[in-house]
Amino acid sequence: MWVIFLTQHRGLSLAQASLVDVTFFVAAAFGEVPTGIVADTWGRKTSLTAGTALMSIGILGWTFAPTLPLIMLSYLGMGIGYTFLSGAEDALFYESVQLAGRAEDYTRLVGRAGAAVMGALALGSVASGLLASINLTLPMLVCGLNLLAMLGVVLTFKEPQAEEQSDRQPRKSFSSILRQSFTLMRARPTLLYPMIYLALVPLAAFITETLFLQPQALALGVPLAGIGVLVMAVQLTNMVGSNWSERITARFGEGRIIYAVPLLILASLILLAAFQKLPILVLIAVIGFFTSVIRPSLLNRIQNEVTDDVRATIISMQSLMFTVVSAISQPTLGFVADQSGFPAAYIVFAGSLGILILFLFWKSHHDLLPEIVKSDPSEAEA
Repeated sequence: MWVIFLTQHRGLSLAQASLVDVTFFVAAAFGEVPTGIVADTWGRKTSLTAGTALMSIGILGWTFAPTLPLIMLSYLGMGIGYTFLSGAEDALFYESVQLAGRAEDYTRLVGRAGAAVMGALALGSVASGLLASINLTLPMLVCGLNLLAMLGVVLTFKEPQAEEQSDRQPRKSFSSILRQSFTLMRARPTLLYPMIYLALVPLAAFITETLFLQPQALALGVPLAGIGVLVMAVQLTNMVGSNWSERITARFGEGRIIYAVPLLILASLILLAAFQKLPILVLIAVIGFFTSVIRPSLLNRIQNEVTDDVRATIISMQSLMFTVVSAISQPTLGFVADQSGFPAAYIVFAGSLGILILFLFWKSHHDLLPEIVKSDPSEAEA
């Protein structure tokens, strides 16, 4: 609902709303790596606590901020808070699975975790639509209160592995962790190229769902209360894709999925440009479905390539890649949509994304194939 909130409640254009959103990405771009290092140095729980607190304060401030500068300042806090969460939560989940002796189930479990998140987002979308039909500030207020409740949950987390490590050896410095991470990325293309893949391919789902879906649905005659239902349908489709990720990958093969998903996404973007009718918006759900299918297996490959002492930092670096590309794409495509309409924005998006993905495949076709024999990640640190 954030796009509708800014455009209808605050009176901003789509380009202005997307430009405001860039504040979030700028904060995330500068905060991703340092906060990832915090998680690797001081522990996952510390990072998650700081992130949840900042997100809570940010969303509540964003809801009641009376001026554009204060809105952007609140977004800044939310962006920094997000960076405290992004690497730490993935690292904590992976390490928890390892400690439970279920490492071989990670891809399936992370797919189910992703499905649970999508399901919660779907329910939240319906609730947001209903609340927004009463007052546009209500969804933001409820979101802030939920984040405060989540902060209480985070405070109950335990991190026994971090405590054991701190007893055995002193904490590494920020610069040492940063150097180790860059060395690992340079030495292991089987780590670097999956990171780039996850920075490019999910971009289509992110842009279409957060920037285009709501205003385009309104333009095609969907009432405000129906927006939540529409977003819920997309999120439920994403949930199914994440939950079915392991079986689809096993059925068709990871290599085929890696190459087929971008082609399907690009074809969907072109069809969205060609047919400006309400039923065609189902392709946004298709894009989200295939993005959710591919993410768990690629994330598993990234996790398998790194060690615990730099895990959150590496994941934050991958998130930084995505943030930078999003920060450039979102206002650019918002401007194109304002000036030339949604079809032109979809064509520009499909063309530019297709070129980048084609270049990635040309450079990395051997390293993206799952048949690569993996070595111990510690070998790259020597």
